[in-house]
Amino acid sequence: MNRTPIISGAVMLDRVLGEIQKGLASHLDWLDYAFGRAERVTSVQQGKRYVRPSVYAGDWKVDGANDYLDMLPDSKIGNFSFFVIDDPQRIETGPGIRTITSPASLVVWFDLRRVYGEADNRNTEYLKAQILGVLGNRTSWRLRDGRFEVTAVYEQAQNIYRGFTIDEVDNQFLIHPFGGFRFEGTLKYNELCEI
Repeated sequence: MNRTPIISGAVMLDRVLGEIQKGLASHLDWLDYAFGRAERVTSVQQGKRYVRPSVYAGDWKVDGANDYLDMLPDSKIGNFSFFVIDDPQRIETGPGIRTITSPASLVVWFDLRRVYGEADNRNTEYLKAQILGVLGNRTSWRLRDGRFEVTAVYEQAQNIYRGFTIDEVDNQFLIHPFGGFRFEGTLKYNELCEI
């Protein structure tokens, strides 16, 4: 599967997400997959309702599953990231420009053994600094039409996967050697428009 599955012909916020996906993949060599927008997929299993973050995987199906791949701590796909986009999308129009903004979060999940090649290295602050550096350094990978402004970072599993009901969080999957972050903020897209 492509490390950065990007929507073909992406526009507006999806275009910005695609550019960020490329930036993350090209600057974080330990990140196996940089996914775009995750959907909230609901299912009922043994009478319990689950809401899982799932990305469209197209022809990369796992065990004959549908076209969506769950973004769970035990997905066995390596180190990955995905975006959670929330409502509402706000639209502001000024002289010659339209700006679309949306609350958004970037979730990053990783196995520290695969990041550092060591069994005991738990330097998560270094990884956080790397990711913030990529998100804040737009000029090095040509993010032109928008940006992701980070306002908070979460590290506890129940906050990383907030809004989702998954057993992996209840079962404490955020213990060494696993780790994760949720970078929360605002996704912005700017486009020229006629007055």
